[in-house]
Amino acid sequence: MKHRLNLDNKDPNYILLKEIFKIMDSRKSKSILASYGFKNLNRTIFTFKIIFISMFFGIDIPFILNELKSKKELRKYFNISEVLTADQVYKIFSEINSEKLIKCLNRILNSRNMVKRRGKKTFIVDATPVDLDINFRRNKKSKEHLRKLNLKWSYSSSKGYYIGFKATVVMDYDSMNPVCILIHSGAPNDAGLFEEILENLQKRRIIRKGDTLIFDKGYYGYKNYQIGIGKYKIVPFIFPKEKFNRTRLDDILTYPLAVFNKTKKIMEEKRLYNKLKKELLEKLDSWEKFKPIRGKIEDFFQIIETRLEYERNPQIYSKIS
Repeated sequence: MKHRLNLDNKDPNYILLKEIFKIMDSRKSKSILASYGFKNLNRTIFTFKIIFISMFFGIDIPFILNELKSKKELRKYFNISEVLTADQVYKIFSEINSEKLIKCLNRILNSRNMVKRRGKKTFIVDATPVDLDINFRRNKKSKEHLRKLNLKWSYSSSKGYYIGFKATVVMDYDSMNPVCILIHSGAPNDAGLFEEILENLQKRRIIRKGDTLIFDKGYYGYKNYQIGIGKYKIVPFIFPKEKFNRTRLDDILTYPLAVFNKTKKIMEEKRLYNKLKKELLEKLDSWEKFKPIRGKIEDFFQIIETRLEYERNPQIYSKIS
């Protein structure tokens, strides 16, 4: 039996959807969409709304459209003036440029959630595999064909073998709002993406010296602790694995040679390095108290995973069908 869309103002799903749709309907978001070449903005935004409703309630698009047509209170609550047909929605799906959409999404996030700098900041970084749900048993695709679409066969412990990509999301700890989304083809190892992520955040001027970035165990590696402190001047708080050896890390974290090339600022650089190292080791000594942070954002990353999956699917399907 399908979940019927019976409006409930106290239901968290409806409350969150309404807040998301307010952002979609804002003049700023429409301006950003237009600047990236999106046309027929009202219909495009309607399509995004249908994606979210489908995601939140786990029901198919034709059913959602029928519910909206028959229930005026739903249309009013979601600020929908015109209900498109399923064919119209699918056509808009097929015309979406995924790369442009991701850039647009990041710009909307940054415009809504500007990182307010008041001293040092803390950010949370996590990644999730996104399965494009391509029925490869019925409709097999060669590796060459997938390569043209910038897709790969991938594997994850949670999904097994799948065709898709990996999404990395960075959140501002204070506001718990996303400040950056990165897309990686296939399912690259998280630890191998560590420096790429920091490089992106530095170029976007999201992170600064002295900031703390919290990563889960997937990014674990002594080398990454070194890179975080030595190259990017941040506290790379990566949750340790069972084999973690604090003494070994303490010995490894020594001044990089680059410090001694800056003769006028040697003492300043050494003080900063020691400060970051001390803060990292203190956090690692009490890493268990940071575990509750993971629970606060699990729901958010589930939402992001599904949203990206839906938003990216249409273009892919239009190319592989």
